[in-house]
Amino acid sequence: MQSENWWKKENMKDFRAIVAKFQIEDVFIEARPLGHGAINDTYEIICENDHYVLQEINRMVFKHPADVMNNLFAVTEHLKKKIEEEGGDPKRETLEYIRTKEGNTMHQTPEKSYYRMYRMIQDAEAMERMETEECAEHAAQAFGKFQKRMADFDSSRLSETLPRYHDTRYQMKQLLNAIRADVCGRASACQPQIMFVLERSEKLGMIKEAMKAGQIPVRVTHNDTKCSNVLMKKSTKQAVCVIDLDTVMPGCALYDYGDAIRSGASVQREDGTAGLDLSMFEAYTRGYLSEMKDSLTVREKELMAYSAWVMTMECGIRYLTDYLSGDVHFTHGETEDANLKKAIRQFQVVLDMEHKKEKMEEIIRRYF
Repeated sequence: MQSENWWKKENMKDFRAIVAKFQIEDVFIEARPLGHGAINDTYEIICENDHYVLQEINRMVFKHPADVMNNLFAVTEHLKKKIEEEGGDPKRETLEYIRTKEGNTMHQTPEKSYYRMYRMIQDAEAMERMETEECAEHAAQAFGKFQKRMADFDSSRLSETLPRYHDTRYQMKQLLNAIRADVCGRASACQPQIMFVLERSEKLGMIKEAMKAGQIPVRVTHNDTKCSNVLMKKSTKQAVCVIDLDTVMPGCALYDYGDAIRSGASVQREDGTAGLDLSMFEAYTRGYLSEMKDSLTVREKELMAYSAWVMTMECGIRYLTDYLSGDVHFTHGETEDANLKKAIRQFQVVLDMEHKKEKMEEIIRRYF
């Protein structure tokens, strides 16, 4: 195993050269790997006067890095203006991306690697999971405030960096294709899960239908609303800033709300199955609606509980499709049935949501 010193000796020169491409008036000291992100390689850049974050954009996920960066600069510049109007601190409440000395949004190396840089927000940290109801409420307030601040931004200015990302009916078609192809001969092993999805397939398009009918507006959405994408002040655990803006694009507010419930309010129960934690659900709903209750349309309000259900269904469908396709996307070094187990967990949460639907809707009404 190579030592930390080896990493430093072999890489400092390269990092120094990359950092020098950006518009910062500071002296490079060292670089350190940062965080556990699954998509982009991320480093903390330590300079004499400040700390920065340097990221290499994952070209396997984001095929058009320029579109991602144009989105990021447009969104953060808008947020900065909004925060200033509110009397807030734009250097802490949104990310401050730094252009290259040539004025570009990112630096491209001769090897076709793409790097971006932003100023690190001090005295703040990301929570890996919603450990408490207070954390859930604060994270929800941050994402709600993000959506509210972006309400008057023209979403058509943004590129769709991950096409059809929350098109659940499209994901259903992908599953059906994977079932028919059955390239790994796994379909017979997951017939209960396939039937579970097929029995619910007619209910997957309600959000898209409402958008087409003009009942739900297209908004600027984050599309990765897990609590680890909110920086919290270390001393108070109050939300400071929403981060990881790669997937910001036009969408539906319900995608963000529903996926946050899916990722943050699901729990492992005593019997070993997964389910919905209603206390966490209520805490997140309370925080989100404290910012967004006056901005949502009637149909958006009606479909809030449904959005948690359908985002959980969509995630399970993705895992099941990947299992049938030979684990192309989601498993790296895991067991052969890892994707199937993940799909089963999502479907267990779906089933529990169906049992708790009335309670979920009662909680939502409580905060309007």
